[in-house]
Amino acid sequence: MDYAKFERLTIMIGAVAIVATAAFSFYPTPDIVEIVAQVFLLAVLVGAVRWGRRGGTLVAIVATVAYILMRLYLPLQINYVPGVTVMPEFVRLLVVRSFSYALVGIVGGEACSRIKYAFARQQDDLAIDPSSRVYTSDFITRTIRAAVAAFRRYGAPFSVVVIEIDQSLTQTLRPAKAATVVRTVASHLRNELRLVDDVGRYHGGAFLVMLPQTSKDDARAVAARLASGLRGTLGAADGSIRTQVFGSAEDIDEIEALAADVTAV
Repeated sequence: MDYAKFERLTIMIGAVAIVATAAFSFYPTPDIVEIVAQVFLLAVLVGAVRWGRRGGTLVAIVATVAYILMRLYLPLQINYVPGVTVMPEFVRLLVVRSFSYALVGIVGGEACSRIKYAFARQQDDLAIDPSSRVYTSDFITRTIRAAVAAFRRYGAPFSVVVIEIDQSLTQTLRPAKAATVVRTVASHLRNELRLVDDVGRYHGGAFLVMLPQTSKDDARAVAARLASGLRGTLGAADGSIRTQVFGSAEDIDEIEALAADVTAV
């Protein structure tokens, strides 16, 4: 099974389970807020499965805020008992919903990110670089070449970002510590990108990021965000994280040359 099939299967099973549990919100009294909350949970699941931890987290935050607003403006559909306030029930529901959204969005998104690379390793033992735990240069080369072929034949746009950390961040470290830095960089890149994007080890402290259906301008914004996040994660100076951005519409020949260079490394 590849990740695309896993994605469809997970969303389908999740949708069936969520719809089934939403049906219980009709008894004993229909509660429209809880029904909508289940739809929000499905949206969080889709965000986690399709866009990883970052996407799942963003959708979970939006869903939590929307749920709070609905609960503030729509009364709880519970049987009234004299002398008992609805506040404990409100708090209970808020805690349950917030936890479920966070669990599916954050934990589920992280799990899906790992599963994607696990599927790649299952299909090809040499697909994953053991030191960084992202794709090898050979595997990312094949991905880039496939994207180039799709662009030339169908016009499917994509961009490639090269991200490199300066040697000064690792050259004075012991090998084990330097490997930890490289793995930290790779983990940050993987977690900050959509699941449709691909990250591969280029060489040393350099990585390639493949962004399908992304223009060069949008890729520049992604590169800036990734570089800023890496500087914060590593505590590095501004010039220690370098990026290059290539867009299929403008730089298709350069991208092909880059893929050839990766093969040669």
